[in-house]
Amino acid sequence: MCRARPASITMTAAFCLLIAMTGLSACGGGGGGSGSSGGSSSSSSSTGPETGTLAVVDFDHQLKIQNASSGQFLTISGASQTAGAAISQAVDGTGTELLWHAIPFVTNQYNLENLLTHQVAGITNASKDAGATTVQWADNGTNDHLWSFYKLKNGNYLIRNVNSGLYLQAEGAAVTQGVRVSSGNAQEWTLSLTNIAAYPMPATVSGTGVDVHDPDILIDPTGKTWLYGTHNTLASSMDLSAFSKITAGIFNTDFSWWASKNTTGSGGRTDLWAPTTMYANGQYYQYYSIPIYQTPSNSTTNNGAQAVIALAISTNPDGPWTDAGQIIDSCGKTAGCTTTFNAIDPAPFIDASGKWWMVFGSWEDGTHVVPLDPITGLRQGTDLFSIARRDAGEEGPFIFPWIVNGTQYYYYFASINVCCKADSPYRIIVGRSTSPTGPYLDRGGLDLKDGGGTILLSAHSNIRGPGGQSVFVSGGEVKMVYHYYDSNTNGAPKLGINTLGFDTDGWPFVQ
Repeated sequence: MCRARPASITMTAAFCLLIAMTGLSACGGGGGGSGSSGGSSSSSSSTGPETGTLAVVDFDHQLKIQNASSGQFLTISGASQTAGAAISQAVDGTGTELLWHAIPFVTNQYNLENLLTHQVAGITNASKDAGATTVQWADNGTNDHLWSFYKLKNGNYLIRNVNSGLYLQAEGAAVTQGVRVSSGNAQEWTLSLTNIAAYPMPATVSGTGVDVHDPDILIDPTGKTWLYGTHNTLASSMDLSAFSKITAGIFNTDFSWWASKNTTGSGGRTDLWAPTTMYANGQYYQYYSIPIYQTPSNSTTNNGAQAVIALAISTNPDGPWTDAGQIIDSCGKTAGCTTTFNAIDPAPFIDASGKWWMVFGSWEDGTHVVPLDPITGLRQGTDLFSIARRDAGEEGPFIFPWIVNGTQYYYYFASINVCCKADSPYRIIVGRSTSPTGPYLDRGGLDLKDGGGTILLSAHSNIRGPGGQSVFVSGGEVKMVYHYYDSNTNGAPKLGINTLGFDTDGWPFVQ
């Protein structure tokens, strides 16, 4: 899986992956809609307890979840940021740990994201046993992190765990899961929507260049903004607001060696994915990836994780570009293949000591960092450092060096889940390290190589499937650029830009 596939294969791949994801064996947990319109009919029997009607839940706003028996609210015990902290109950108050966001995943299934910790509600050790406790954990894609809501005749809700089929319940001071009981209302919850949006909306942008996948923004020394994107898209702006498409795109000629890699079709260059441009040494370094296609050369199906990352250099941000050659490639599903990574989604960065690096990778075996030669921009040596992996999908890594509260951090941003459709469950995560090669940890203390990653931005309002992100500095402010699928325009991909703030612990948040 890569950041944006050609239209002819994206939908099929995304559908297959989505089906596979909903059937994942559980291994996590411990270890818009509007209002509440109904979905399927009630599954209650005439003699058993009511099990309600499958419901749609508002994901535009922050919400509070109150138990009908105890009168207390779902919260994180001790307002802890630590992964594995218990989900408990508390009296109403002003703490952010009492606020939740129901992130849509597939139809009528949601992740419950806590808006203090940006971890999700799950079950200890993904247990299917009655009485197992609820905890917070990184969104690692396991089914114990998925919940469905069932509306009862009295207006309350049952919240059912997708993995276990059991119901969220107040059990004394604890919050556990259990079989549907025939009496009492300890398994019933009320949802109180606030008038506060789950996330801030992106800045207003306009123009012919805002329909983009995997955006990367560079501001040149004159102050002009350049927007690069997947499928050879290029746009410019003078105000970081109105973007004009440049019809020639990034590259308008083939490099001869592409033919030997089978990256050209009958009509010339086949595709260009997830480019990232860096300005250094008075030049522009354009890192890009291209899928390697099966024979015949104009096939629309790529051979799994078979791709090439390469470099082009120019003295101008819009070219013309001089071929600098290949950085790294992967052989996918070909016979005798020895690479386990996907050579896709490259992003260069320079560390605090002036050393050059490139982060890249996708599904398969995760994301990686390799050193670059600061003169040629090409790969230096054979070192390859693995820094993140998530079995349920992670891609589009980007590393942003930044000093916060006197500490030099390397902030890692990536997109998780399946992209490229109007109801995509794509979302953006973050981790950080004090070394360019890791280890990278999330806010809960989990290593990103073990499925960690703190949610930074997820679906809200008409913003569906935000991802494909990169980070840049403008006017002294740190900004994140990404694409999303606009539910107001039938899921068309659009450009999103938000400023990032940093809290007292040095963690970024969307403004």
